[in-house]
Amino acid sequence: MKCKIADTDFSINNIYPELMRYCRRYLISEDDECDISFTITENDISAEDNDENCSRQYLEYIALCRKIAETMPLHNGFLLHSAVFDVDGTGVAFAAHSGTGKTTHMLLWQRLLGDRLKIVNGDKPIVRYFDDEPHTPYAYGTPWNGKEHLGCNMRTPLKHICFIERAEQNSCEPMEKSDAVNLIFNQVYMPKDPAAAANTIVLINRLISDCKLWKIKCNMDISAAETAYRTIFGE
Repeated sequence: MKCKIADTDFSINNIYPELMRYCRRYLISEDDECDISFTITENDISAEDNDENCSRQYLEYIALCRKIAETMPLHNGFLLHSAVFDVDGTGVAFAAHSGTGKTTHMLLWQRLLGDRLKIVNGDKPIVRYFDDEPHTPYAYGTPWNGKEHLGCNMRTPLKHICFIERAEQNSCEPMEKSDAVNLIFNQVYMPKDPAAAANTIVLINRLISDCKLWKIKCNMDISAAETAYRTIFGE
């Protein structure tokens, strides 16, 4: 199987044909040359088994995510646990612990903005830098987009990172970079390979410097999206 994810071509020696269905939006021709090749083994699949009665086919899908997340930092990319969307060509990421409401809040923005908003990835986008645009991080859709399967095969220049907290009263305020470091680290996949881990740290520091950072306190009403959108986009 061959696929293109985050503008990187992968050749994958997989076990189960279902993996092609999971990655169907990202498949490329078997004749294409690839940047990275690897094999998923039965041991890789077994390592993802957490006693939740998942099928071997689904576990292979998770194993592929881990392999790509381990590899991407050597190509100036990393996996950021967040919900990312595009508004008129500007990328916005909502970062928070699972269950905080980042997907719900993103959908409120979609209600507010309609077709102006495109959901890139609801759970596990890859953020990547390129040498010719050293201060522009791009956030990509991936096959791993959460239980709601929200996302598509596109990229957006990431300009804003928002940290979501639940609250009765809505507010949106800029954050200092120093206050965001630990919050970002908590949402980034850290590879086991020392070189890949070291470059991940470099990339995180670049991301914090290149994006505007916000703390959003919000309830689950459409007014939460209105407050945050008007503050961030100045409208």
